[in-house]
Amino acid sequence: MITKTFGEPGRPGKKLIIESLGPKELKYAKEYTDFINSLIAENAKILMNRKQTVKEETEFVKGAIKKTKEKKKIYLIAKDGKKVVANTSFEVMAYKQNHIARFGIAIRNGYRGMGLGNYMMTEVMKLAKTRLKPTPKLFRLEVLENNKPAIALYKKMGFKIVAKLPKHIQDKGKLVAEYVMIKDVK
Repeated sequence: MITKTFGEPGRPGKKLIIESLGPKELKYAKEYTDFINSLIAENAKILMNRKQTVKEETEFVKGAIKKTKEKKKIYLIAKDGKKVVANTSFEVMAYKQNHIARFGIAIRNGYRGMGLGNYMMTEVMKLAKTRLKPTPKLFRLEVLENNKPAIALYKKMGFKIVAKLPKHIQDKGKLVAEYVMIKDVK
């Protein structure tokens, strides 16, 4: 567990706790549900479009904990007190793609633009290189073409766009393209 202050220049910072997902996190199922549902309510650039129940989120957390124990997933959470404000993960893909770790990140409104995404992405990449089995050779992510801040961050972190899937995601009633981005693991 790490406590770190994040903030924008000229504004007071927010002291957040960054930690790995573990069995003790099951007691925070309501907080995880509030987090994901806040993203859904704002129509954030995530794939989910239906609010989750505490039961569904509990099952998700149990599955993530299991994959973490199996060394198939790395999962970090950021909290402001007990309030979940961000999560990020790398998960090893299956079968003939088990040399690839797939990335995901989500940050609650009000916590974006303060360096949290950059920090969490850097940390989860370090962990993925040492803890995932098999060790990934390639990192992969997908991002909506209209998510400019995320694309800028991913490029800054060394990801390159390798494919554009037209009309792949429904976003605010429109079909938008999704980019596939990859980065060699070094």
